[in-house]
Amino acid sequence: YHMSFYMQYLAKWPEYFMATRAPGSERLTGYVMGKVEGVGENWHGHVTAVTVSPDYRRLGCAQNLMKFLEDVSEHVHNGYFVDLYVRKSNDVAIGMYTKLGYSRYRE
Repeated sequence: YHMSFYMQYLAKWPEYFMATRAPGSERLTGYVMGKVEGVGENWHGHVTAVTVSPDYRRLGCAQNLMKFLEDVSEHVHNGYFVDLYVRKSNDVAIGMYTKLGYSRYRE
């Protein structure tokens, strides 16, 4: 993404941003960004991006970032669910989201 895209999201939905760092370091290991969508009282969270550095994958980092976004959706915005888009060729991501309890809506 371009910096302007990040800044637009950060300005509008700052509660949906989280970055993680390596223990005892300033090195970023991952981040999640999202937004809230809906109308009236029907709100839900949307995952725009979740990224974990290759050295920190398969350690539960993405799961923790997703939990953070789910909690914001539920407790800050009274969201009913969280959605996201994944390329159907991204088997690794689909497997992770399936393990986290997400289901496929359509292909």
